[in-house]
Amino acid sequence: MSTKKKPDLVVWTEEEGYNAKLKAYPTTVSGQGFDLPNVPLFRELSSKKMMDVFNREKEEIKERIERLYEEYNTSIMVWESKISFEPIIGKIYHLYNFKGYRTLSLISPEEWNKEIDFIGSYILNSENKWIKK
Repeated sequence: MSTKKKPDLVVWTEEEGYNAKLKAYPTTVSGQGFDLPNVPLFRELSSKKMMDVFNREKEEIKERIERLYEEYNTSIMVWESKISFEPIIGKIYHLYNFKGYRTLSLISPEEWNKEIDFIGSYILNSENKWIKK
C-alpha cells in the first residue's frame, strides 16, 4: 500500500480503501445534498402533539366523570323515592313529585293525567342503575 496522501476529494482509508459508496452522507460536490434535522423545531412540534393528546384525553376523562356523576345522581334520586313494588330490569318506570315526595310508578303520565307532577321516565339496567329515558 502506498503511504502517499490522497487528494481531499478522494474518500479513502487504509482500513477500508475507497469507501465513498459506504458513507451515509454525500462525499462529492455533485452528490445528493442533505439537510441537518432541525431538532428544536422537531422537539417543539412533538411536544405540541403530545400536549394535544394529553389535553384530549383529559377532556374525555372529564366528560366520562360528568356522565358518571349524572348517572349516580339520577340513580340515587330514583332509589331514594317511594317505591311500592320490586322494579324489573329493562322496564320503563315513571317518577312523580306528589306534595314534595318523589314516587316511582308503573303508570305513565299520559295514562294518569299527572303531567304537572311528572319528573321523568327511567329504566333500570342490569347494573341496578336508573337511566333516564
